[in-house]
Amino acid sequence: MTDDVLEGDGERPAGNNSKLLVAALVAVGLVAFIVQNTESTPVQWLVFDGSAPLWIVILAAAAAGVVLSELGGWLLRRRKRRR
Repeated sequence: MTDDVLEGDGERPAGNNSKLLVAALVAVGLVAFIVQNTESTPVQWLVFDGSAPLWIVILAAAAAGVVLSELGGWLLRRRKRRR
């Protein structure tokens, strides 16, 4: 039997630790943001009229921005392929 399967020193690549650290920092920042923005704010959009916690409003606006950005990029790539 050869040792071909056991290449390297058996440790994880260094990039995994930095990705985990960045993810943990983002998670801590997100939790701090949510805890600090729990007050309710009035929301009016099309026929919807009500109130919601500020963090939900900001999170929904950011998610809508991501979706619209991806949709716009997809449409541009599709148009470019057709030419």
